[in-house]
Amino acid sequence: MFADESIFCDHDVLAIVERVAGEDPVMCQLATDTPLRGSTYQDVHRDTPALFDDIPETPSFQLTVNFPLCDVTADNGPFETTLGTHRMNSEEAMEAYLTGQISLHAIPMELGDVMIRDVRALHRGTPNNTDAPRPMVVIRYSRSWYFRPEVHIDVPRDVYQRLGPRAKRLLRYMPQVDDIGAVESGENYLKFAY
Repeated sequence: MFADESIFCDHDVLAIVERVAGEDPVMCQLATDTPLRGSTYQDVHRDTPALFDDIPETPSFQLTVNFPLCDVTADNGPFETTLGTHRMNSEEAMEAYLTGQISLHAIPMELGDVMIRDVRALHRGTPNNTDAPRPMVVIRYSRSWYFRPEVHIDVPRDVYQRLGPRAKRLLRYMPQVDDIGAVESGENYLKFAY
């Protein structure tokens, strides 16, 4: 499924991504968040820092597209997010959350729903209190000039060669590998949660 262009090259999703985060984006992450029974709350965080230390409000430069592979309910670990904190200084946003000026909102989703969000908004994952895993697909798109080496996709060379022009363009900066099994994943949310 994840090498399926109908998933990551969806015309409607990319139209929104390009309108909000700029034309000719790159796809820089492909993963799932899958809480199991026994999982705990994530710390409230952002997935990336602001572009400039003293200028919190810039145009969006990186978006995440999430879609669940099952219905997401209060019991199986809904995503919680804030409204408007992507336009705030990181410290001010966290202070507003900690003092109760800004609240987290649980986002229930049904199979087939899609959520597109700015990665600078304060958010967290929640515990799964059921026996069934709750997989949520994460596809991240960035403006073409924004690159963080700890967030990338190792693309098998043979898979890349079979992709159409639009998919190849989205993955143009991602490393191509001959043996995906030999690649060590260097990605770790602890490295890029802000």
